[in-house]
Amino acid sequence: MTKNNNNKMMTATTTTTTTANAQDVEAKLRELQNWFENEPNLPEKIEPISLLRFLKCVEYDTDKTKALIQLNYSLRNKNPNIFIDRNMDHEMTAKGLRVSDLIILPGVTPDRHKLLLFRLADLDPRTRNSVEESKIFFMMADARFTEPDIERSPDELSAHGAENHSAHIFDDDIADGDVQIVDISGYTMRHLAYVSIFVLRVYMKFLHEAYPSRLRAIHVINCPSFLDRMMAMMKPFIREEVYQMINYHTEGMDSLYELIPRDMLPMEYGGKAGTVDEIKQRWLRILKEKTAYLSDEKYWKVTSESKSRWSWF
Repeated sequence: MTKNNNNKMMTATTTTTTTANAQDVEAKLRELQNWFENEPNLPEKIEPISLLRFLKCVEYDTDKTKALIQLNYSLRNKNPNIFIDRNMDHEMTAKGLRVSDLIILPGVTPDRHKLLLFRLADLDPRTRNSVEESKIFFMMADARFTEPDIERSPDELSAHGAENHSAHIFDDDIADGDVQIVDISGYTMRHLAYVSIFVLRVYMKFLHEAYPSRLRAIHVINCPSFLDRMMAMMKPFIREEVYQMINYHTEGMDSLYELIPRDMLPMEYGGKAGTVDEIKQRWLRILKEKTAYLSDEKYWKVTSESKSRWSWF
């Protein structure tokens, strides 16, 4: 059984991505790159694939892309403890990585959505840290956004006209949105006492308004008997648009399998994507490889000399 406000949410939130001419996309990316480099209220640098993700997220509308980028970096710089001051070797972040499992699953769904899974690895409520959990999520996202969502074989690359995939990222290598799966097995009401409402607000605002990938759905699995009380406490801090995306799977996994390809899930959830630990270790290696990028303020920080027009966010 799926308990939610809109059982057909997966269909309802899936929009048809505008089919963009490759040359038109390249022209828009050049325009955006030039704008980014000359906009004083933005960092010095941005990865080309990240720019493409912003553009695709708003269906190739350059004005909307600029607004999305400006809001993204404004929120980052208003909350540097979550989005800028980060290093996976920092004691608290390293602990956060140990006590929680946040993984990005391989491949994309038939609807071209990327699957993300979160669960607690340590069920002691005292190990929860909202800042570190949010920081890890966005570190993982920023690392992922520098790579294509779809891995192609040499034959597929040749068909696209590129022998070196790293030399060019194709528009259709990027997913059309994200689907989050949250396993709350072992949660108690005590866990909620360790959730920072301020951090939750920032997390949800960024995810819903400034994230360069559309949130398509949230699936909550292994729900406890006190789910209604838990959600009654959380609902005031979640925007209605996001709340409508949440599916609560209260009677096993079958209702999830109706919406998510089972084979794409980790083995612990009946799938064939490998174990949670195997997938997690792969992403920890990726985070390690991208440490310099994730901590380089030239990619994230608006210089103090810039007088931001967006300071009211």
